[in-house]
Order: sequence, then C-alpha cells, then structure tokens
Amino acid sequence: MAYQPQQRKNQKHTNDDQKHTSNQKHTSDQKHTNDQKWNVDVIEHVDATGSMLLYERYEGIVTLADINHGDRYKVPCEGCPKYGKNLSCPPYSPSFLHYIQGAHAARVICLRVPTGYFEFIEERYRSCFRMARDLLVNDLLKQREAGYLVAGSGACSACKVCAVEEGDQSCKKPMERIYSLESLGVNVISLVKRCFDIDLAWSGTDYIADFVSAVGAVFLPQGNTGAGAIGQ
Repeated sequence: MAYQPQQRKNQKHTNDDQKHTSNQKHTSDQKHTNDQKWNVDVIEHVDATGSMLLYERYEGIVTLADINHGDRYKVPCEGCPKYGKNLSCPPYSPSFLHYIQGAHAARVICLRVPTGYFEFIEERYRSCFRMARDLLVNDLLKQREAGYLVAGSGACSACKVCAVEEGDQSCKKPMERIYSLESLGVNVISLVKRCFDIDLAWSGTDYIADFVSAVGAVFLPQGNTGAGAIGQ
C-alpha cells in the first residue's frame, strides 16, 4: 500500500475529530488473482484513546467449493493451552459443512493491521491481533443482525470466562458467540492466498511480522449474490 504506518503515540484527535475520521475509507482498489475478483480499502480508525491508525480491509466472494476444509485442520488447536476451555473452539465447534448448511458462497474478509503502530514489542503481536479481531467482530455482528451466518478469527471473547470453564456446556451469550474459520476446520492460509494473494505471516520469539491479520467470512444463502452483504 502507499501509506506508511506511524507510531500511534504521535497521533491524537479530539472527540469532534473522531466523529469525522473513525472508519473513514481513504483509498479503494479492485484486484484480480486466480480468476478471483476482490476489493481492498485502506481505512482510518480512531480508538477510544483518540489514537489513529490505518488498516487494510480485503473482501472477496468465493464458492464453498473453493474453501479447503477438513477435521485435520482442527488438529493444531489441540496444542493450545486453552484447548477445551472455549465453547467456540474444538472440541466443541461443529464441522464446516454442518455449520454452513444452506449456504452456497462466502464473502471473505481479511483485516490487516500494521504491528508498527504498537510500541511495546513484548505485547505487540497480541495487542495488534486483539484490535484486528475486535474490528472484525464488529463487522461480523452487524452481518449476523442482518440475518447472515458468520465466522471469525481466534477464540470467542464474548465472555471474560467461558461457561465451559465453570463446568457448563451451555453458552451464556449465543447471539454473540462467533466460531472462527479455523475452529470449523477451514485452511485459512490457503483461503487468504486464493482470495487475496496474501501469504499470512506469524511472529516468533525473534521476529515480528509487519502485519497481523484477522480473517472472517459471511456465508451467503442460495439465491444471494452477496450484493449489500458488506459495506452497503
């Protein structure tokens, strides 16, 4: 993209500024890859502290046949320290095909937030992902209210403590619970590559990726071409 991320500490706005700048789209482009057509926007976001950042929002439609999925993609979840402690994740999450019954296509959304906005290296990845995920969740909940089936990124965070950790397998907030694509057994790496020609990157102990991504989808029922599902 043409913009250069800056440190957030030098970017402050008044409450009046926030009314005009939050979630304002700056640039928009349409691209093609693997016979797929997709859009990308650079969006300005002002958080609760008045700090501003720019993030990328990718969006494209794929048929369900183009989504690589299977229970084998749930296996990595078993190594998570929170495995079995969230009702939106394996082993409680449904299979992809069971969850999306009645849908024929998906509008895939990928939000990419630059890690350079976050100052503290130790928490940079987690802080960046939380912001990307929260932005995505806000987007997806609007689509759910409009009647669409959705899936997001990462473990559901609707409750501070999931009911299952208290011995109850009944979700306290079923209308806010969002299964992640990976919890449904979707190969998110191949999905993002196919849709947007993006290679997802992860941070390690000695490396921090330039961007953190949150990937979700809005599933479209038969007869719905996707017009008006997002951003309309």
